[in-house]
Amino acid sequence: MRPPLPIVNPRVDPPQLVYRPQDAKIQPRKPEGFVPAVQRWSAVLPDELVVATFGVQALDAEHLDGEFMRWARIALGSSSSPSSAPSADAPCIVDHARYTDAARYHHHVVVAYWRNPESYARWSASHEEWWNTAADRSEGVYREVVHVPSERAETIYWLDYPGGLMRDARTELYPTPYCGYYGAMRDRLPAAAEDLLDAPKPDRHVKSGTHGRWRVTLPHNVAVIRSAHTWQFMDEEQLADYGRKLKPPLEKGMDFLATTPESGCLSLRWLTVTNEEGVEKPEAHATAYFASLGDMEVWAERHRTHAAIFGAAVARYKHYGGRNQLRTWHEVFVLPEGQTFEYINCHPETGLLPFFDGERVS
Repeated sequence: MRPPLPIVNPRVDPPQLVYRPQDAKIQPRKPEGFVPAVQRWSAVLPDELVVATFGVQALDAEHLDGEFMRWARIALGSSSSPSSAPSADAPCIVDHARYTDAARYHHHVVVAYWRNPESYARWSASHEEWWNTAADRSEGVYREVVHVPSERAETIYWLDYPGGLMRDARTELYPTPYCGYYGAMRDRLPAAAEDLLDAPKPDRHVKSGTHGRWRVTLPHNVAVIRSAHTWQFMDEEQLADYGRKLKPPLEKGMDFLATTPESGCLSLRWLTVTNEEGVEKPEAHATAYFASLGDMEVWAERHRTHAAIFGAAVARYKHYGGRNQLRTWHEVFVLPEGQTFEYINCHPETGLLPFFDGERVS
């Protein structure tokens, strides 16, 4: 079963700005003469991308469908049809997903993209009243909004598996010269040509009661990854192979990151993609916040749990070759300081609430 071709705008050649200049302080790690086994594609990014995560949590999954979901359906429009969004400033892309965290809370998470901060600001202002009154409700809700300059973002996709920003028909794609080797993720980040993008691991900050409204301000260079894969295109043989050989180490690696903040992974949500009603789709996302890009790389390059994932994936590519039906994508953002996340009536281990200084607003 071959994946359908999406509506995209592929370019023939990468834009010049993606290449490291010869006088760059930090040169790419790409081995000389290296040719990737599979050519992957990246997005031409807007000057500043806004990606907002909105979520609701409840001990009973049936209680997720309350005030938050009614707000999300009106404010964010349909996840399957961006053109049905309710206003010109509504997001261009909306994803829905669900997961259960270590504290056994169920979450419905909505991720929305805006191609410019002005549109997001106007949209947000028109919905601020809902958030201003959220602390009066029993629901635990949160919003994690990141503003990402293009030089601090990198993406990698398959042409025949639209995900993330690629789903917006205005997004142009190009064959990235940096893929298929360790270090390629950093090489795709323009800012990494001059900056190591380092940051220390934070200490935990115990909040004196988390009922009410808390704002957490992030330090410089927190790194975010949205990583996804789908089994929707797999025939019976490849789906069985995925279930036996790749899914177990993948879940083990996600569990390690979700439960080991000493690794530098401060928060990980291992999400099953759904529609806006919570009905599951054959796709999974991981959204992870790392203290720094370096911490993400240490896990990817040196930890046994990622080695097991990588080994299973390479074995799959070798076995199936061009017949491989697994599809993946990811987006990485290294954040400038000052991003503000908000948690309202959430349990104390939610998101980045435990890791950074917080201001109790109400």
